[in-house]
Amino acid sequence: MKKHFLKICKVLIITSTLLFTILLLTIAIITTNMNYQLPEIMNVELYDNNNHKYLSYSNGKKQSYVKLDDISKYLKEAFISIEDKRFFKHHGIDIVRMGGALLKNIKDQNLTEGASTITQQYVRNLYLTTEKTWKRKLNEILISLNIEKNYTKNDILEGYLNSIYFDHGIYGVEDASIYYFNKHAKDLTLVEAVAIASIPKGPTLYSPIKNPQNNKERRNLILKEMFDDGLISEYEYITSSNETLNCIGNNPNDDVINAPYFQDLVLQELKNIPEIKGKMAGGLKVYTTLNTSLYKAINDSMEKRMPDSNIEAAIYVMEPKTGNVLAVVGGKDYEQSTYNRAISSIRQPGSSIKPFLYLTALENGFTVATTFTSEPTTFYYDHTTYSPTNYQNIYAGFDVSMAYALATSDNIYAVKTHLFLGCNKMVNTLKRFGFSGDIPAIPSLALGVKEVSVQELTEAYSILANGGKQVTPTIITKITDMDDNLLYVAKPKTKTIANYSDVYLLNEAMTSVFDNQMTYNIRPTGVAIKSLLTTKYAAKSGSTDTDNWMVGFNPDIVVCVWSGYDDSRIILSTSDTKFGKYIWADTVEAYYKITGITPSWYEIPSDVISVEINPITGFYAAFGEYTKPMYFKKSNLPWFINMETTRNQS
Repeated sequence: MKKHFLKICKVLIITSTLLFTILLLTIAIITTNMNYQLPEIMNVELYDNNNHKYLSYSNGKKQSYVKLDDISKYLKEAFISIEDKRFFKHHGIDIVRMGGALLKNIKDQNLTEGASTITQQYVRNLYLTTEKTWKRKLNEILISLNIEKNYTKNDILEGYLNSIYFDHGIYGVEDASIYYFNKHAKDLTLVEAVAIASIPKGPTLYSPIKNPQNNKERRNLILKEMFDDGLISEYEYITSSNETLNCIGNNPNDDVINAPYFQDLVLQELKNIPEIKGKMAGGLKVYTTLNTSLYKAINDSMEKRMPDSNIEAAIYVMEPKTGNVLAVVGGKDYEQSTYNRAISSIRQPGSSIKPFLYLTALENGFTVATTFTSEPTTFYYDHTTYSPTNYQNIYAGFDVSMAYALATSDNIYAVKTHLFLGCNKMVNTLKRFGFSGDIPAIPSLALGVKEVSVQELTEAYSILANGGKQVTPTIITKITDMDDNLLYVAKPKTKTIANYSDVYLLNEAMTSVFDNQMTYNIRPTGVAIKSLLTTKYAAKSGSTDTDNWMVGFNPDIVVCVWSGYDDSRIILSTSDTKFGKYIWADTVEAYYKITGITPSWYEIPSDVISVEINPITGFYAAFGEYTKPMYFKKSNLPWFINMETTRNQS
């Protein structure tokens, strides 16, 4: 009987050994044929126009990445003590812990016990889901063995600590340290390090901000583990257990405060710069044109001015002289919608397109005093009729000047000008100023039926703001590696698009939108915000049933504001139609407060003179009528000025 028992034991031992050997060989073969690799770390740091870092971007996430040497010793020891004491001894899986967990799971007939090593957790974060199945667990084990064979323990620990989620949208120990304690990961105290190490067990449950008591209980558990492991002294254990935490709660990569729509543009633009191809692995410092103070001022204005409705807004700000894009806001809430309405949305600009019509007219013999009658009119074109109307069917009822038509956005004057010139003339001008796509040569083109983006309209206006010269728009000024070696420098190109004198005449006329004294039976479109402005601007508003625009500039800055509903529904509320102008005014004025620049205006060209006339009628004023200086080319003076000049000369 005894011999029979020994024989059975011997067979079982041999069989078990054989099966175990086969299992080990199978695992060895599988892991040898695997080729899992840790991600190549690509760090990108974004800096604003004052060289202040406003975003760290690492491997597809808006987060900071730190080397292991830049992480507190306490933090590393806390994680190892609570998560994987034998981390530096095993080869990816801890057989001892797995055995105990396996017996418990078999007993419970469920995967209730984990026993995952740091390597396994890192592998799960990178390659697998969190589903609790035997298949996922087996894959986790095999990949962990493969990773441990190809990488050092320090490589794995560094990647793990940079990949963990810490609640509040925070990934990685560096950003967690900044968020909770306003410190870098290398500067954490013992209790701060343990508090952070407590969070990953259940990020929401153990957040020291959301659930401070839960965090305290878990960090005291970790402190006890560290003391038992000989990592801290009894004094450190006792004092840290009773220490009170002071949490900050400031996300360094918070989308709300760090111009998220602009960030997205920068990260997209990086893909188009050949000078950095193959050089991203070591990390990049990207210096951008973003003015973070101005961005904050825009956000403050939006919170103050925008009504409590579903209406959206988009803002684009440029420096016309440099082409630098100072701010881009693609919507009122990035967390609700990452869709960038300033770039991707195309809408009808309405009357904000008219300056390009009137520049065309000035280039073709018109003056700012040229008149057409403002009255209800039916136009006949290409065997059809076209009957546009003015805002609220208000017409002057007499001959009005181009300056007045600009100021009050008179549609009849615009269409008459457009048809007088020939529809193709405006089409050519729009193409010259960079408007893309199909541009229809039809009467309603003068009233803004050609859809445009906020970016496109701003860039076209920036040419007017720069006296007819186009400067390549820039959002990235230079790029260096992490050691500040220069990899790329932006070299904006300048191109003359329009004659300076013609543009000067237009820009002066566009200041009339703020001139309340040019009111006849309707006010100029910018009068409502005149009191908010402290310097001289040229501007034009635009509106359709579904869109509202305000675009304006001087030599220093150009700002475009669009508002409307994403679903293009008709705007019915009065408050929904007006707030964009106030945001525009807040933005241009904030620019000067922030930069300290002294406002400037354009020099009068040598071939231009000013004449004091009635800006509404475009003629000499009768007694008591309003007058102001109007500007004309010396070679193209109105007939009545030429007549007087001839009389005076004779």
